[in-house]
Amino acid sequence: MKKIFYLVAAIVAMYVMACNSKKASESTHLLIDTKMLDSIKLHSDSMYEKPYMRSDWVTATYFVSRKDSTITQLMKDSFGNIRQVIIERNKVRIYVNQYYPNGQQQYKVKLDAFGQFDGPAEEYYENGNLKRTGTYKSGLHIGEWKNYDESGVYTFTQIYNGDGQETEKHKD
Repeated sequence: MKKIFYLVAAIVAMYVMACNSKKASESTHLLIDTKMLDSIKLHSDSMYEKPYMRSDWVTATYFVSRKDSTITQLMKDSFGNIRQVIIERNKVRIYVNQYYPNGQQQYKVKLDAFGQFDGPAEEYYENGNLKRTGTYKSGLHIGEWKNYDESGVYTFTQIYNGDGQETEKHKD
């Protein structure tokens, strides 16, 4: 009887440890914000879908909201996975993001008033590890950009001038 109790206790302990380690690894990934997408779908006035003629995206679904003058475009691959989300207000991009087939976000960066990348940026590998960090100004790379390999280990730094041209490349 004691053997069965210890066996059950060991199985439960292993299950709890596995669940906790899975949650920790999931928290490092930036996945598609389904709550945001659900809210967009709920508050849109109309929706339409059309085929898209690219090898990486096959359909585009559009959600239109007249109330806040936005159009949200969801690009999907042939498996139905969302690969890109673009939100425009008055024909200016206010949000853009691309995703790997597993749902992992490819980058995190803000947009300026003209819809261009602007400010601190992070790019990620499909496994969720950091790929690059740096800064954009009006859509151009500026200053120091640090690069990492797929395991997240620093590899080298690139320096960009105010015109977005690489001027230096070195390993610290």
